[in-house]
Formats: sequence, structure tokens, C-alpha cells
Amino acid sequence: MYTVTGPDATQEVEDAAAIINWLPEGLIQILDSEALVGVRPVLDNLALIGHSRGAKVAFGLALGLSKLSLGLKISAIVGLDPVDGRDVGDQTTPRILMFSNHSFNLNMPILIVGTGLGALKRNTFFPPCAPKGVNHRAFFLESSDPAFYFVALEHGHMDFLDDNTDGLRGKLSYCICRNGPSRNPMRRFSGGILVAFFGATFSSDTLILENIIRNPGLAPVKLDTPEWYIPTISTILDLG
Repeated sequence: MYTVTGPDATQEVEDAAAIINWLPEGLIQILDSEALVGVRPVLDNLALIGHSRGAKVAFGLALGLSKLSLGLKISAIVGLDPVDGRDVGDQTTPRILMFSNHSFNLNMPILIVGTGLGALKRNTFFPPCAPKGVNHRAFFLESSDPAFYFVALEHGHMDFLDDNTDGLRGKLSYCICRNGPSRNPMRRFSGGILVAFFGATFSSDTLILENIIRNPGLAPVKLDTPEWYIPTISTILDLG
């Protein structure tokens, strides 16, 4: 997303919109090769996924802070340990959280995945990577239904990343945030819950999502009790 960043993520929202607006014509040109003859993208269901500040950018785009081309729309959104600044009253631009329940009013399925260690300091030199008040909990409380919320209690903000991350930023990812015992279980859970969420959202296949909600102990990470907002349980998810 960036090499050096400041407190304003407005340009990142614009960049995300530009990439999506490029898809109808640009992606077809890339796919138009001998090996992919006849392959065409179906853009009826576009989903945004972002981690940390990237989740803030995804929600900013979904909330209309940058315009999409006519005919393109966002159909679902996922926030992986989303963060909207350093503290309540110290949000980065553009401000996403309004601290009012269900204020997003996005009219699309939402998945929030949080971490139990993200709100804790690693040491006295660095603040928490996902501070309480502007992290996953706040994003879920402001989400409109249908929304699903899972928190991996024993994992941290950077545990979504690869095991080996090169370069200075890669090394810092191990130093500035509280980390769980290993990253692999968090990646496995994140991938699995995304498959379950999109299956329920786009294919009406709710079985896997229902199962993990009913039986959170099946996950490869220790989960807090899952939460959700559902407008009509019988039509979206039968939780029994």
C-alpha cells in the first residue's frame, strides 16, 4: 500500500477505488492471452478485505469516500483487526468510526476478525497496534447487519502475516506488536473464516459458517464467543 505513511489515508482510499474502476477493462486485457482464451471476470460480487489500516481504507471506500464507476458496487466487506487511529479522539484522516452503534449503514454483509493481543502494548516504547476504542470491537459495534464478529484471543495484530517477513518493516512486525505463539494458526483461521463467510454471502452455503459459530472450538485458534447481527435469522443464518 505504501512505503512511508502519514496520518492521512485519503489517497489510499482513492487508490483502492482506482484499482476497482480499472477492473472491467484492465483485467480483461490481462486475461486476454492464449492460455486464458474465453476467460472473463464476473464483477457482480466485489468484496473488500483489509488488514489494520487497510481495513480502514476498505471501509472508507465502502462508505463512499471515493466513487466507483457506474455499474460497479461493493457487495461485502471484511476487516482483519481494523484500526482507525491511535485512540478515541485521535483518529487518522479520513475518520471512519463515529462511535454510534450501527452507524455504517452499509447494507452489505460484514465480517470483522479481531485479535485479543492487539490492544496490548508489547513494551513501553511502542503503543498498542490495535488500540482499544478504535479497533475491531468499535468497528463491529458500528457495523450494520448482517455482520459477524470473531476474536482470536491468544493472537496479535501481525499474526495474519507470513512467518518470514523480509526487510526493515518485516523485522519490525515482530517487534512493535504483541504476538501470539505462532502465525500459522491465525492465517489458517483467517482463510477458513473468509471461505465460510463468502460461501454464506455469495452462494447461500451457510453450513460452514453456522458450524464455526455453534462450535468455535473447531477453529485452529482459541476464539472468544462469536457475535453477530442478523436482520432475519430464518432467511440468512439458522442458528437454532
